[in-house]
Amino acid sequence: MIFLFLEASGSEVTPAYFYNGSFEEIQQKAGNEGKLFFVDFYADWCTPCKWMDQTVFTDKEVELALTKNYIPVKVNIDDLVGFEMKQKYKVGVLPTILIFNSNGKVVERVEETLSVNELLDILSLHDNEANKIVIQHDINTSPSESSFQYTKSDIESTYLRYIESENKKERNYRLQLGTYYDYESAFNKVATLKKTFLEPIIVVNDYDNGKVRFKVMMGEFATMAEAKSFGKILINEFSLDSIIN
Repeated sequence: MIFLFLEASGSEVTPAYFYNGSFEEIQQKAGNEGKLFFVDFYADWCTPCKWMDQTVFTDKEVELALTKNYIPVKVNIDDLVGFEMKQKYKVGVLPTILIFNSNGKVVERVEETLSVNELLDILSLHDNEANKIVIQHDINTSPSESSFQYTKSDIESTYLRYIESENKKERNYRLQLGTYYDYESAFNKVATLKKTFLEPIIVVNDYDNGKVRFKVMMGEFATMAEAKSFGKILINEFSLDSIIN
């Protein structure tokens, strides 16, 4: 196979309203203000995560719901603290969203890509008085038992083993969006997709009964689950059929 065409993906967009602080600070802030807190687990290589950043978390209704009733935070599973939280909360797929009430109890766990309306429905469901009780904490005290159960050296050792194993994986799942027998048609398909999507797009050249065939591929997914998740977005939001390749 020969890669004939490659478009680089766009830079990651993280909405500014996500809170920048430690997990304990978020717990305390949520309790003090009588809000829920919203944790979005992601990774820089997760294409569905980037799609939600660019289309869902930038929606004004979503921003209003999260800033009014929640303390939102993003957790990168590929940094040291994020990896420990990934282990603690058994995050196995991306994106994963956890919603906690003001007492620090998990009230929702979502392990799939959400549209704007799907996320708004979930946020509205948990926006009730029982989940938003104001909790007063003494100054310089944590609202609950610390979430960090390992020593720094234990975390670093486990994290380095994790990164080493992740680097050995081939992150090459892609979604095939069309097959053509002339390059011009494939190129036109790429140009059309590029108007809507920021994901990397390639055209792969192979042969079918002696004829050159051009396959248009989108994305670079680390796991089959991520490819399936983005495939769901394509069919539900854009009516685009795809197959995993």
